[in-house]
Amino acid sequence: MSEMVRVGVISTGTFDESTGTYPEILTVHYTGPGRIKYPSMVVSERTPVGQVLASQDVTLSLPVGFTSAVEVNDTVWVDSSDVDDELVGATFRIKGDPQRGAVTSHRFPVETL
Repeated sequence: MSEMVRVGVISTGTFDESTGTYPEILTVHYTGPGRIKYPSMVVSERTPVGQVLASQDVTLSLPVGFTSAVEVNDTVWVDSSDVDDELVGATFRIKGDPQRGAVTSHRFPVETL
């Protein structure tokens, strides 16, 4: 796995009178190696009710045994990458449960934010 990622959720804290803001609280569910992969360069076009939508499937692979706290709608932050500097700083949202069973990694469907 060539990227270092954080997976978690940002929530809003209680009002801070000294700053006049609601601070963001990051709850991290997973930190460690992962892999962001665009399985195909093919972009599929869909035309529901006259709208043309393009989509490209992206997956996040995480090591088996370390993902029990990762949930649908969690945010993924790419902190570093050994193979693609363009991924550093990218964010994604987990949009479904991973493949399970006899797998070498848990592969989550994600979408780019």
